[in-house]
Amino acid sequence: MEYGIRRYESSQRLGWFLFFLVALAGGIPARGLIRAWMGGVGFSAATVNAESVKQAGFWFQLPWVEKGFAGPILLFLFGVLLSFLVLRALWLMLQAMGTFAAARSLAEHLGELPRHPKPDSGWILESPDRILPVDRLERAACRLPFSFFSLAHKRLRLLLSGSQGVPSSDEMMHREQRLEGVDWHLTVSSWEPFRWIARFLPLVGLVQSGWIFFLHLQPVIQGTGELGDVVVVGALSLLPFVQAAAAAIVFGLGAGLLSRLENYHLTRLDGLLYDQLLARLPLHNADTLLLLRTLQNQFEELQRGLKRIEQALKAPSR
Repeated sequence: MEYGIRRYESSQRLGWFLFFLVALAGGIPARGLIRAWMGGVGFSAATVNAESVKQAGFWFQLPWVEKGFAGPILLFLFGVLLSFLVLRALWLMLQAMGTFAAARSLAEHLGELPRHPKPDSGWILESPDRILPVDRLERAACRLPFSFFSLAHKRLRLLLSGSQGVPSSDEMMHREQRLEGVDWHLTVSSWEPFRWIARFLPLVGLVQSGWIFFLHLQPVIQGTGELGDVVVVGALSLLPFVQAAAAAIVFGLGAGLLSRLENYHLTRLDGLLYDQLLARLPLHNADTLLLLRTLQNQFEELQRGLKRIEQALKAPSR
């Protein structure tokens, strides 16, 4: 079982790495969408005056995109963060669908199991398969396409894998705690690349702002022109930094919302497996069923021995 959990953790790490690569690739088309939504390149520096700086539309334009090396990089990072959030939202929707399907499977296959079964109930010894229909639950956990992406189905499959007979609640609880820790750790840590890129945005915006200001100083340095309106030059120079800082805040708020929804989903998944599966198992130890059968056999042998003794005592009296 240790190998199964390690393999599960390795596959999840690989999956999140591939997720990040897909988000990076998604930044290419996403930057085009951002550019189209922001109105393309927008105005030119010659058409900007002090009045246009005061308008809200000025701060939603991208006149700096094609100037310098940092402009395309900044726009690409915008696209990466946007694609990351979109893919993360889709992943959360798929996980919610998988958890709903797993909950229906558990309710269907465990419907006949008592809520609070007693360890000495007769049905435990007569029909041990009714304690936990392992085969049917394993088939439900391997159902396509949920087995590819659903954490609920993957965790259920690992909980039931390698079970000989009826698994004990202690054994399954230990597995569930290990899997729960893996899912929580990897899901939370998978946000780190997003956070680092979001923190890097203002720095790239500052570099681009410095380059834009340097371009405005070129006519003055070369003696071919004047600096122009200080307000306009300052606004045009600060525009990349302001937009990068605002984007970092907006993307951070979106990430905070999605991460809390993911935490809620993981909590709901943990509660589902505990309430619908682990809490219903009457056997706390794997040897409980064997001990009950042994005690029942010994009790039956004792009854037969007492009957023989009783018959032997009655024989001389006849």
